[in-house]
Amino acid sequence: MALTGDLTTFNFADILQVLAKDKKSGVLLVEWKDMIVAYYVREGELVFARPVDKVFRVYTDRNFEQLIAKLRIKMEDIYKTIDRFFIPRLGQKEGIFSFTPGFIKFDSDVPVYYPVEELIMRASRLLTPEEVERKISEELLIFEKSPDADAKASKVKLTEEEKKVLSLVNGSRTVADIRKDSGLDKLTVDRTLYGLLASGIIRRKRKERVQKPFITLDLLAKIVEKIKQL
Repeated sequence: MALTGDLTTFNFADILQVLAKDKKSGVLLVEWKDMIVAYYVREGELVFARPVDKVFRVYTDRNFEQLIAKLRIKMEDIYKTIDRFFIPRLGQKEGIFSFTPGFIKFDSDVPVYYPVEELIMRASRLLTPEEVERKISEELLIFEKSPDADAKASKVKLTEEEKKVLSLVNGSRTVADIRKDSGLDKLTVDRTLYGLLASGIIRRKRKERVQKPFITLDLLAKIVEKIKQL
């Protein structure tokens, strides 16, 4: 999978969604304005981050456990690198990213302190109105909870406003209804819906297909009439 782009046009909520959907493992490299940071992803989960002075240095260490040992970081403390090098940058737009799958080897389970659903919701809270409109573009859109909504939502520290929006998603309310019934401002509602959608907690409700008859009523009447004449 080739995943490259610019953060001005492709935000972290979407990047994480893509990686989580296919449970990709590899390294997401972001060239920020002030530094280059390598973000290590295991089966769609962001587990570690480290700044590098040169891009090629990322690819010299192919075993994750050996890399952590070389850096003298305890496995239970690797989440602190996400606190330092990822979360504070969620709202920044000046960066070029690329994802390289597969080259890094994870010998064992790696602790996940921040589930990807949590990181997606954090990213969605910082989206601009223009970014939100890409997915929440119509007031008549209808969302419903995903089959595993409760399991996914349990991984996220939802705000009270987000809990309220989620409670209003029932497969029949439109976006316009949710905005009205929540009593919240439009941007808050739309950011929440965006995050819930990207994290897989909700999904767009599919329109029910009306099966068309194989033959028209007029044609059926003519066939019946012909049968009667036999």
